[in-house]
Amino acid sequence: MKVIQNIIYKFPNNTTDDNEFFKQLSTILLELPNAQPQKDNGIEIIAIEPANALPKTIFTQSDVPFLQLCFEDATELSLSVGNVCVNPEQNSDYEIDSRGFTQIITKQDVHGTYYELHAGTDTIYRLDIKEVAARLKSHIVRIDHTGFNIPSAFISRKTWEQFLGNIAKQSNLYKYPTGEDWPFILPATSAEHNAGITEFPIGREPKFELVYDTYSPAPTIQIDIETDLTRAQVEQLFPEPYGISFPELADYFRTVYVQHPWPGLAIRFDIRFKNDEPDSDWETGKWLVTEGRRIR
Repeated sequence: MKVIQNIIYKFPNNTTDDNEFFKQLSTILLELPNAQPQKDNGIEIIAIEPANALPKTIFTQSDVPFLQLCFEDATELSLSVGNVCVNPEQNSDYEIDSRGFTQIITKQDVHGTYYELHAGTDTIYRLDIKEVAARLKSHIVRIDHTGFNIPSAFISRKTWEQFLGNIAKQSNLYKYPTGEDWPFILPATSAEHNAGITEFPIGREPKFELVYDTYSPAPTIQIDIETDLTRAQVEQLFPEPYGISFPELADYFRTVYVQHPWPGLAIRFDIRFKNDEPDSDWETGKWLVTEGRRIR
C-alpha cells in the first residue's frame, strides 16, 4: 500500500470573496521558511528534515463547491463531515448545506475589523484574515502543524476508528501521549514508514493533526504557526473577544478564528509565542513517537 504523498487543502475559487480569502491566506503561509509557491497558485510546505519526508502539505484553489481535504495517493479514506468532503473522488455523493449565520455584525477595535456572528442563541467572534496577515507580517518563523477537527456529532466512534486505521496503514500516525483523541501524522521517509522513526532533527514539520471533537459543532481547519512575539505581544495584538486561549494550552499559543465565505465550517489560527527551545521534544516529534506511540 502506498504512503500518503500530500495532504491537500482545496479551497473554492468561485467568487471574489473566495479568491480574496485565499490571497490573504497565501500571504501568511508564504512567510514560512519551508513554504514555496506552485505554478497553479498553490503553496507547498515541505519538511526541512529529513529529506524526502512525506506527506507534504499543500494549500490550493480549485473549481470545487466547498473546501475539500485530500490525502493524495491514499485509499479507503473517503469521509463526509458536514460540508467538508475528504477524498471526494472516492465519494462524490454529498450535498452542501448552505445555511449560514442568522446575523453578522461588523465591529471595530483599536486594531481593525472583526465580526460578531449569531446562530440562534450562540454568539461567536471572528477576525478578518487580512488583519491576521497584517498583524503577523514579518513575525512568522515556522509552522508546527495543520489539522482537521471532526465533530463527534458527524461520525460515530466506530467510523472514526476505522478512518484512523486506514490512515495509519499509509502514514506514520501517533497517539497524543496524554490520551486525548488528537493523533498526529509526522512526515517520514519511506524507510521510517517501514521501520519507525528513531531520529529527531529540527524541521520535521508540518505535522498533521486529526481531532475527534466533542466540543465544536462545526468541522474546523486549524493552522498552527509560530511567531517571534512574546505571549504579551500576541495577546495585545489579538485581544478578546476574537483572541482566545484554551486553558490547558494558554502557555503556548493564542487562538483566533477567521471570517470566511463558507457556511458550516470554522477556520482557526493557533498563534504560538516565541520559542527558545526549537529542539524540544514537541517540536522534533520525539514526544509523540516515544510517549504517544505509533498507531498501526
